[in-house]
Amino acid sequence: MSDKRRKDKPAQSRWLMPLAGLLLSFLLLSPLTHADQLIVLSRQLDSYLQVAKTISAELENPSRIVTLAELEQIQYDTSGYQQVIAIGSKAADQLFDKIPDNQPLYVSFIPRQTYRKLLIKYANHQRIKLKKVTAVYLDQPYERQIALARLIAPRAKSIATALGPNSQNDLELLKKAANSEQLELRYEKLEETDNPIHKLQPLIRNSDIFLSLPDRSVFNRTTAKWVLYISFRQRIPLIGFSKKYVDAGALAAVHSTPDQIGRHTGELIRSSLGKKRLPAPQHPKYFSVATNDNAAQSLRIKIPTSRELESKLQELER
Repeated sequence: MSDKRRKDKPAQSRWLMPLAGLLLSFLLLSPLTHADQLIVLSRQLDSYLQVAKTISAELENPSRIVTLAELEQIQYDTSGYQQVIAIGSKAADQLFDKIPDNQPLYVSFIPRQTYRKLLIKYANHQRIKLKKVTAVYLDQPYERQIALARLIAPRAKSIATALGPNSQNDLELLKKAANSEQLELRYEKLEETDNPIHKLQPLIRNSDIFLSLPDRSVFNRTTAKWVLYISFRQRIPLIGFSKKYVDAGALAAVHSTPDQIGRHTGELIRSSLGKKRLPAPQHPKYFSVATNDNAAQSLRIKIPTSRELESKLQELER
């Protein structure tokens, strides 16, 4: 290579980099006039993408799907969109304060406790006062989970659970849901410094059914395995909070798939178009039930099929 070509290379890099940035911005901004909804993924994840695709399919007007990282490169410019939809907690947190206050923000696929913390963080934000934010939660309502427990154990008199720092705020909601099914709620409050096994073992042993809650401060991977082991040894049915937990050994769980949450989110957006205020956040309308036949055999109990349980729960909510 000649000396001249070596000298030209750095000069070319100096103008190629800004050009690349301009091209990227153009590609991200170009659909603005062709899409009414901007759907922002917290990151590139299959479940997030499935939620986004289902939302887009539910809406008659075209949507643009981008990641949070891509939107950041254009300084969170959401001008030209009628609605912005955040998929996941990270996108919700970033967009809450970065898009215009009067631009409707729909949050989807977010745990209820995480959304609650978000509202506390931005308690004085104009968006909340204008009611320009709402959500479709990832987790199920307690009434639905405890109704599933009752269908599986119709003769049960008590249901137990462990409450972590997050779920302790829901004690009254849990009591109300248990009372509606004529079940006594037994519980232990766990802190991060506690030995969960010492508290969980007698709690599970003295209950008719155990409900695990999606509180990460309590149900980390190790604790979840111990709960499975203790409930199996004590022959106490365990209601999980996800299909993965059922696959791991829990007897049953009610859960919502990304497609089901996306469908509900799309319907929520359609129903609130043109309204000045967005509706209150909602638990997922659509759900599935997962059961573990091997766990049922080990516990020596007979339970309805997943489809039968889904049908009965849907009937109870009509």
